[in-house]
Amino acid sequence: MKRLSHILMSALLLLGSSAGAQVPAPKPATNPALDAYASAAYSIRLTDGRTMHLTCMGTGSPTVILTAGLGDWGVSWGLVQPDIAKHTRVCAWDRAGFGLSSPSKAPQTVDATVADLEAALRRGRITGPYVLVGHSMGAYETLRFADRHRVQVVGMVLVDPSFPDQGARFARELPAFTSAGAEYEAGGLRAMRHCADLVAKPDHSSTEIGRCVKYPADFSPLLRATITALSYDPRRFATQVSLSESFDRSSAMMVDPHRRYGAMPLRVLTASDGPDLPPDLVAARAELPRMAAIWGAEHDRLAALSTIGTNRIVDGTSHYIHRIKPERVVAEVDAVIDAARAKSPRK
Repeated sequence: MKRLSHILMSALLLLGSSAGAQVPAPKPATNPALDAYASAAYSIRLTDGRTMHLTCMGTGSPTVILTAGLGDWGVSWGLVQPDIAKHTRVCAWDRAGFGLSSPSKAPQTVDATVADLEAALRRGRITGPYVLVGHSMGAYETLRFADRHRVQVVGMVLVDPSFPDQGARFARELPAFTSAGAEYEAGGLRAMRHCADLVAKPDHSSTEIGRCVKYPADFSPLLRATITALSYDPRRFATQVSLSESFDRSSAMMVDPHRRYGAMPLRVLTASDGPDLPPDLVAARAELPRMAAIWGAEHDRLAALSTIGTNRIVDGTSHYIHRIKPERVVAEVDAVIDAARAKSPRK
């Protein structure tokens, strides 16, 4: 039942990569620009000794904060962040156990991940005002941070977002789809636990570890080497498992009937295409029209959190809109930045 936002619009992708969930690479060649996500220039030491990592580019205000979906990290914004940086300062952050961030012992609910983000911004002196951008489950941190820092948050873009109470709603209304998702996730979590056990053994082989660390085709050699080196830590895999296992709990925690954002510039982007389910999932396929109706209606509800919010379908896209049509995401973020500046011309 967990991780359904990720499964929903990305063809039932499995967990099992410390480099993040696998998505179709937009280019067959490696992308040297992704070296920026291997730099520790913005790694921030927290009071408990852990490191939270951000990748920041550009200058100006408001500061854009990019939050990746479940199983992903800052590098997932690699096709949009450099262009947003032409407009203002923009920082992508890595949750605990992902990217260059340290693992964590805490259950990885939305409150724990947002607390890490808050601490990183505070200790790194990355000040507001903020425009928040969240993909998939990253919408949870985006909404929670906005709830806690309403004055500092001046705009928001949600990219094919998960919605509050999604886990319970899908379980009630999409039983076949939920069951299929649970089976896929169970396999992915078993693989990740196996990897945690594997790297904990002193006699593990590099070949075996190689099966645990996979990358999109466009990862640069430096980025591959950086993530591989970090992956020899079983706590990293355990933290990633915790995030996935906490999805339903986080989904329930996000319910707030009193959430309102006034006239905040808010854009929701909805993918036009649903998941391409395997042929054997006949029962789940039959539920796709209902799933699409729920997805669209809940995105309308998220947009309505602002009196000027909009929900727009992006034609020719599936769940990873920011990788399939990055220019569309950049345009929406730039528009929200301009609207926020027009309302409060702080530089």
